[in-house]
Formats: sequence, C-alpha cells, structure tokens
Amino acid sequence: MKTELNPTALALEYIRREAAQLTPAQFLTRVRQLQLEFADLMELTSLELREEISFAHRLGIH
Repeated sequence: MKTELNPTALALEYIRREAAQLTPAQFLTRVRQLQLEFADLMELTSLELREEISFAHRLGIH
C-alpha cells in the first residue's frame, strides 16, 4: 500500500471532499491549481507552515 503524500494525492483528496459539482475542464483546472498550492506548502518549514496557518486563521479561512 502506497501511503506517501504527494501534491496530486492531496489535491484529489481535497476535491473529493468538496461538495461542488465540476465539469471535466473545471476538475482538471482545480487539480492543477491545488497541486501547485500543495507543492508550495510541502516545501515550507514547520515554522513557516504555522505562520501560514495563523495568517489564514486571521483571514477567516479554515
């Protein structure tokens, strides 16, 4: 069983949990966008990641 986290797996899991209905084109666009976002987040240090979470929390993004 492969359990390594990667941006693609995280993007697909994120979309799976969203309630929005997407067309195939919207789905691919969303996957690519999320892949880039998750790849960026995975490169952060623990401190940088905590700062990002704190900033999102202050903006009301949960």
